[in-house]
Amino acid sequence: MSDSTLHAFTFSSSMLGEEVQLYFIIPKSKESHFVFSKQGKHLESMRLPLVSDKNLNAVKSPIFTPSSGRHEHGLLNLFHAMEGISHLHLLVVKEYEMPLYRKYWPNHIMLVLPGMFNNAGVGAARFLIKELSYHNLELERNRLEELGVKRQCVWPFIVVMDDSCVLWNIHSVQDQSSQPMEAGVSSKNVSLKSVLQHIEATPKIIHYAILGIQKWSSKLNSQSLKAPFSRCHVHDFILLNIDLTQNVQYDFNRYFCEDVDFNLRTNSSGLLICRFNNFSLMKKHVQVGGQRDFIIKPKIMVSESLAPILPLQYVCAPDSEHTLLAAPAQFLLEKFLQHASYKLFPKAIHNFKSPVLAIDCYLNIGPEVAICYVSSRPHSSNVSCEGVFFSGLLLYLCDSFVGADLLKKFKFLKGATLCVICQDRSSLRQTIVRLELEDEWQFRLRDEFQTANSSDDKPLYFLTGRHV
Repeated sequence: MSDSTLHAFTFSSSMLGEEVQLYFIIPKSKESHFVFSKQGKHLESMRLPLVSDKNLNAVKSPIFTPSSGRHEHGLLNLFHAMEGISHLHLLVVKEYEMPLYRKYWPNHIMLVLPGMFNNAGVGAARFLIKELSYHNLELERNRLEELGVKRQCVWPFIVVMDDSCVLWNIHSVQDQSSQPMEAGVSSKNVSLKSVLQHIEATPKIIHYAILGIQKWSSKLNSQSLKAPFSRCHVHDFILLNIDLTQNVQYDFNRYFCEDVDFNLRTNSSGLLICRFNNFSLMKKHVQVGGQRDFIIKPKIMVSESLAPILPLQYVCAPDSEHTLLAAPAQFLLEKFLQHASYKLFPKAIHNFKSPVLAIDCYLNIGPEVAICYVSSRPHSSNVSCEGVFFSGLLLYLCDSFVGADLLKKFKFLKGATLCVICQDRSSLRQTIVRLELEDEWQFRLRDEFQTANSSDDKPLYFLTGRHV
C-alpha cells in the first residue's frame, strides 16, 4: 500500500441545507496538487491554475471519475492516455467501497462520498463533485486574490468522465471533389492529453458552460462532421464550467440519465453547450458495476429460488398485498418508467409530433416516446410549443414555480395521459388541487400507485389521469 493520508474536508451545501463532510485520500506523491495549513496537517484547498497559464506539460482541469463496483474492471489509470504529463485525477467512490478501491489503486487520489450516499446513484456523485468544485473554486479565488490575482482569472473548469472511456479519436473529412461519391472520413487515435489541451485552448472558453465531444459510432460520416461544432447534448466526458453553472444542479436523487437532465437544465438557463464534432470517444462495455450490480429482490425472502422480478412489478397500488422490494424508491421509479410507456402514455407511442410534456425534469420513459422539456423558471429559454398538441404530461416532484397558469398555456390531445409523481400521498393530493388539474383531467381512485417498497423506505407515489 502506497504512503497516503486521509484528510477530512467539510463544506456547506445550500442545496442539501447542511454541512457535508467528505474525505480525500492523498498519496504523498500527489500532495503538491493541494494546499495545506502552515502546520501541514489541515487540507485547505485543491490548487487551480490560471486561465492564462500555458503549459504543454500539463492540463489545467482537475479530472473526476465517479466509479462504483469497478475496482477491478474500471479504466482508471490515465497515465498513458495523458502521455505521462502532469494532471490531477480524482476517483470518486462510495464510502463502503473505499477499502477495495484503495487496495487496487493505491497511487490514486480518492474522493470518498459521505456514508449517506452509499445507496445513491450517479446523480449524487455528480452533484457532490460539482458542489465541492464550486466551493474549492471560491477558496482558490480567495487564496490567489491575496497574491494579487483577479478572481475571474482562476481556471473554472473541471472534467467529469466515466470509468469506461477507452479511446479518443480525431476525425477529418477527406475531400473527394473529383468523385461524385461522398467524401471519406479519416480517423486516428489521439491521446486524452491532446483532446483536453485542444479544448482548453478554445478562445473565450470561459463563456461556455459545458464542452464535450461525440461518442464514437460506426455511422460517423462526413455529414456528422460537416459542422466542426454543435450545440447539443454532451455526456460521458465533459468539461464543466462550475462558475457559469453555479445555479444549475445535478439531481442528486437520480440513477439514470442525470446528464441528459442536467444538459436540459443548463440549456434552458440560456447557457452555452458546445460539442467538438472532430473528436470522438470510444467506451468499453464493462459488464460489472455501475447500476448493473443492483439486483432487485424482495425485502423479506421467503425462498431462495424466486422468479426474476419484472420492472412492471416495481410499482403497486397503495395498501395492496404486494411483494415489497429491497431497493431505493427512486431506482424503482426510474426503472419502471423506462418500461411503462405503453401503459402510461399510450397516445405518445411513435407519435413524435405529439410528444409528452415534461416540466423541469427529464426522465427516460422509453425509446418509443418523444419528450418535450420545458422549464418553469422565469426568464428561461424554452422551445416554442405553439401549435403542438401534447400526448401526455409528466410532473415529477414539481415545486412552486409550476402553477396552474403555466399548465393552461399548453394544449393536449383528447385522451392524453398525465402522470404526477410526489414524495407522499398528501403532497400528491395537494398538487392536484394547487394545479387545478381536475378542471381538465379525469382521475380514478384505481389510478394511484406507489413504488413497491415498504413505508420505512419512503416510497414515491404517483397518480395517472386522462385529458377530457
